[in-house]
Amino acid sequence: MVNLRERITKNGIKSLETKELIAVILGRGTKGNNVVELADKIVFESQNLNLDMKQLIAYKGIGIAQACKILAAFELGQRKLEADSLLSQIVDLSSLSEHLIKKIGNSPQEKLVAVYLDNSYHVIAEKIIFVGTTDAATVHPRDIIREGLYVAATQIVIAHNHPSGRLEPSENDKNFSLRLFKCCQLMGINLIDHVIVTKKAYSSMKSQKFI
Repeated sequence: MVNLRERITKNGIKSLETKELIAVILGRGTKGNNVVELADKIVFESQNLNLDMKQLIAYKGIGIAQACKILAAFELGQRKLEADSLLSQIVDLSSLSEHLIKKIGNSPQEKLVAVYLDNSYHVIAEKIIFVGTTDAATVHPRDIIREGLYVAATQIVIAHNHPSGRLEPSENDKNFSLRLFKCCQLMGINLIDHVIVTKKAYSSMKSQKFI
């Protein structure tokens, strides 16, 4: 553990592997398993670190207190990603979509994000408009356009995640995109695209000619 702390101090937190980060959180191992071996087992047996309290305390040597620390660290990391924005940056659809994968791709709930831009593709604002269930999101075009008018945006990109991992747009996705496109036209705003994201990929509804 001392060596891990020394490495963080000397080389920064990014120098540690995932299992080593978990080892730092755990602090200690169990009889017969040092802390790094225990952390390595957790990483190996979990799927993309999708763990809950019941799964964590099933490991010998992990009690409720340590499990809470791990879950708190995971949640903090997710909230940090969601708080990140591209404010004032010039973006293209590819870089924006990669950013949105990191921002909402891992969410277990559907989230709809609107990114507001000016004519030069500078990001003016970025906002999570809606958080829904795992299988549906209900939002009205006015909720998106209202914010765009407030920040004087001339262009908008919206995106939402599919927790199911499917990139294909649903009929609701298609209908909503068309409604939003028409409403944006009336207000003199360009709807650049509606992007669907999963944990590792994205698809453009405009490139598929749904808008």
